Amino acid sequence: MTVGLVVHLDIELDQLEEFLDIVTKHGAFSVETEPGCLSFNVFRSTEVEGKVILVETYADQAALESHWNSDHMQAYRDKTGAMIRSRDRYLTEVL
Repeated sequence: MTVGLVVHLDIELDQLEEFLDIVTKHGAFSVETEPGCLSFNVFRSTEVEGKVILVETYADQAALESHWNSDHMQAYRDKTGAMIRSRDRYLTEVL
């Protein structure tokens, strides 16, 4: 079963551009290097300043867990942790 991950993030406004650069590169790297990462899209709200939405798809739950446990995911967390004011995460089934 293909799984999706939708993440709503509120980013510190003074760090938004830096965050967008990091997360965009992280997403591209994930798709390029993880066979189970099917897509990783970054959306910047045009209505709510500082709101970023990530929409990711993975071949299955094991691929998502591999992504979560990867070294580059830990590096992303280390770089961006203080930039994120809040996070809502939704694990989904892709229909």
